Amino acid sequence: MSILVILSLIIFFVTLAFKLGPAYMGFWTIKSVMDNVAEQSAPINGGAREIANQIGKRLDINSVSQVNTKDFKIRRIGENLYQVNLDYEQRQHLFFNVDSVLTFAYQVEVKGQ
Repeated sequence: MSILVILSLIIFFVTLAFKLGPAYMGFWTIKSVMDNVAEQSAPINGGAREIANQIGKRLDINSVSQVNTKDFKIRRIGENLYQVNLDYEQRQHLFFNVDSVLTFAYQVEVKGQ
């Protein structure tokens, strides 16, 4: 009986890893896209619109479908500095009538011109 309980727990956690893993991998990809845009050596010309375009291009290259450029909040916080925020939820079906809601948030500062 104890082997059955241990086996069912292992199966449960493996199922969670397979169902929730892709959502976390997608967030890590989005996070790296935002970091790449923020770490550019040259300031971005064109303001918030160009920052959104560059993020959108990188999301397309990495085949990210969880978010689009409209989900990013870009606001000017200084003379040549913009804050890029992303805050979203993703619902993932686990099994039967059980779903999980994953919330993700990240922000970076981008140099503009």
